[in-house]
Amino acid sequence: MKQSQYNISVEQNGEVFIYNGVSGALARVPKDVYADIQKRSADGGENLEAPVEILERLALGRMIVPDSADELAFLERRYNISRGDKSRLSLTIVTSLGCNFDCPYCFEAKHPSIMDADVQQLVLQVLKDKAQELKTFHVTWFGGEPLVGKKPLLTLSDEFMKCCESADIAYSASILTNGYLLDEETCSQLQARRVTSVQVGLDGPPDVHNKLRPLAGGKGSFWKIVKNLHTAISFFDVSVRINVDKGTFRRIEDLLRLLADEGLAGKVSVYPGQIVGDNVNTSAPSATYEGHCFTNPEFAVAERTFFRMAEEYGFATPSLPRPTGAPCTAVRATELVVGSKGELYKCWNSVGNRLEEIGNIRDYQNTNGRLRKWLKYTPFTNDECRSCIALPVCMGGCAHHAMSSNNYENRCGTFRHTYQEQVSAYVQSATSHSGSGFLIPPGELSRRIDTR
Repeated sequence: MKQSQYNISVEQNGEVFIYNGVSGALARVPKDVYADIQKRSADGGENLEAPVEILERLALGRMIVPDSADELAFLERRYNISRGDKSRLSLTIVTSLGCNFDCPYCFEAKHPSIMDADVQQLVLQVLKDKAQELKTFHVTWFGGEPLVGKKPLLTLSDEFMKCCESADIAYSASILTNGYLLDEETCSQLQARRVTSVQVGLDGPPDVHNKLRPLAGGKGSFWKIVKNLHTAISFFDVSVRINVDKGTFRRIEDLLRLLADEGLAGKVSVYPGQIVGDNVNTSAPSATYEGHCFTNPEFAVAERTFFRMAEEYGFATPSLPRPTGAPCTAVRATELVVGSKGELYKCWNSVGNRLEEIGNIRDYQNTNGRLRKWLKYTPFTNDECRSCIALPVCMGGCAHHAMSSNNYENRCGTFRHTYQEQVSAYVQSATSHSGSGFLIPPGELSRRIDTR
């Protein structure tokens, strides 16, 4: 056998911790045993004296694989299987392309439109057409601001639940919202429609946030959102996305301190979002964004600083990325983004851009040639991706960015740049366990691998 090319190892307190990106497992072995494995594997594995139980553990976690194993071919098979999995359907539905905010960096060319009854019925028909072969159905409510279109959201949710119940399909939903309309009544209505997770945006303390995420008309939105967060945590898993650039990043700790003072530590999770210059809609009337965007490597370093601060204030714990198949809606054959007027897209970043429409819900099975570029996209024709240690958890990253000559470098996840630091941080957090073994055990591997 040989060592996996996707092993990342760190040493701490006389032990070696090995994370494998293909399995998502993290194993700990004594330092002397690991040194012997290193030496003997270089010699072809002869006379290896490591305990059998450790070798079995490493094989189960894919840290060691047969000499004949082609790990790239395995990853490509997993990618293709998950890309074409017809037992799962996911729709991202834009109930309203209009928005009650006027964010200067927003990539969408918004138009005030709410999904009408005819389009709702056509969306429902997509589910009914595919119901016989489905096991799961997931909806992401998106916008504009999806709660501006709350009425069609609730109506469609009721129809989805009814259809899934009659066809024995597991149904779930999530929502991306600016949080301003997320009052108690709305939270209760969403929870009753099986929305389990909510993402809300806060871009800094009040003076920063209110400049970057004002209401249409210019009024601030910060404190109304914070008030709604206090309500939402009783209903959902709530995450707060904090979009950052080089300027606003300096104010992140001010925001975390404020949220901790509000008693939200341990009740919401936080993570940074990279503002990418090529996404900014400079043609919009509100396009006054003058921020200085991080490059991808710069953002990866800033992200480490962000999570250290978030951990100090009780909003995050170290984690490791999960192995994945096809990583997002854009490259999965069975997923679509449905616009408020019935237009179809493959990528969230395309919403509102007529040049990126792949068809219309009125004839959803007959798409145009723009679909081809998304379903042809694969990281396995890219030499840089094929040789990257982050491939099992990234799988080519953002296809939208990869297809942009101006934004190509931003396609990658941060693990590519800071994998050693991320594994080290997790190990330091997890080593309260005693003895040798798995910190992320093999029994969890199948649950950790996202093959949607």
